[in-house]
Amino acid sequence: MKVAFIGLGNMGAGMAGRILNAGHDLTVWNRTAAKADALVAGGAKQAASAAAAAQAADVVVTSLMDDASVLEMAKDSLLAAMKPGAIHLCVTTISPGCSDALADLHAKAGTRYVAGPVIGRPDAAAAGQLATYLAGPHDAVEAIKPVCESYARMVVEISDKPSVANSMKLIVNYAGASIIEMIGETYAFAEKCGVDTAYAQQFFQMAFAHPAMKMYAEKARKRDYKEDVGFAMSAGLKDVRLMLAAADQAGVAFEIGRIIERKMVKALSGDLASADWSATCEVTRRESGLN
Repeated sequence: MKVAFIGLGNMGAGMAGRILNAGHDLTVWNRTAAKADALVAGGAKQAASAAAAAQAADVVVTSLMDDASVLEMAKDSLLAAMKPGAIHLCVTTISPGCSDALADLHAKAGTRYVAGPVIGRPDAAAAGQLATYLAGPHDAVEAIKPVCESYARMVVEISDKPSVANSMKLIVNYAGASIIEMIGETYAFAEKCGVDTAYAQQFFQMAFAHPAMKMYAEKARKRDYKEDVGFAMSAGLKDVRLMLAAADQAGVAFEIGRIIERKMVKALSGDLASADWSATCEVTRRESGLN
C-alpha cells in the first residue's frame, strides 16, 4: 500500500520503520526533517510537507502529540490533500470527542477515518510488538490491517465508532498509571520500614505478567527515570488529563488519577521535567522524606 507517515517521534519512527520493512511504499514527513534520515536511507521517500506526503497515499498515519496537533494537521493539510476514499489512521492518544470530530471532518471531505491508538513503548514499536485497537468503518479497518500488522502483534477491531478505540486506550493507560503509582507508594513504604525493595520487586515480577509492568517495577527500584525515557512526563500528564476529562464526562471519579496528576505537575516543575512518566514514584519518595 502507499502509506504516508506523519510524525517521527520516539514511537512514530519505530512504527514507520516497521511499515517500510513490511514492503509498503512509504512517504514520511516530520517538522524536524533530520528525523527522517534513517528511514530515507532505508528506502522511504521524504515529502516537503504533510500535504505533499498525503496526496498519493492510500493510508495517512498520524503519530503526533495531542488533540490540538492532530486537528490542526487534519484541517490545515490532510483534508484538502487526501484523495477520495483514502484513510486517515490516527495512532495518537487523543480524546474520544476529538476522534469523533475527526471522523465527521473526513466524512464531509469524502475521505475515511480510523482511530488506531497503540499500546507499548518505543522499543516495542521498533520490534513490531505493539498492540492496537481499531475503530471506524469496517471496510476502512479491513483495508489498513496489513499496515497495522507490520508494527502490532495484536490488532483488534473494537467498534465502528472511532471514539470507542480511544476510550479503550485511556482504560489501558489509566490502569498502567495507577499501577505505577501503587509501585511508588509500596517502595516508599518498604524503604521507610526497612524492607529491601528487591523483595517487593520480586513480588511484582511474579504478579505482573506484562513485560512493561515488570520493567516499571525495576525502573522504580533502581530510580533510573532519566535513562531510557520511553514515555515523557509531559506526555504522561497529557494522557492523565485526557483520562480525567473522559471519566468526568462519564460521571466516574478517577481518584487515583488526581493523585497522579498532582505528582506529574510537581515533577514537571522541578528536576524531573525530562524524566519518564514513572518518575512520579520519585515524587512519592521525596514526599515520604526519603532522599
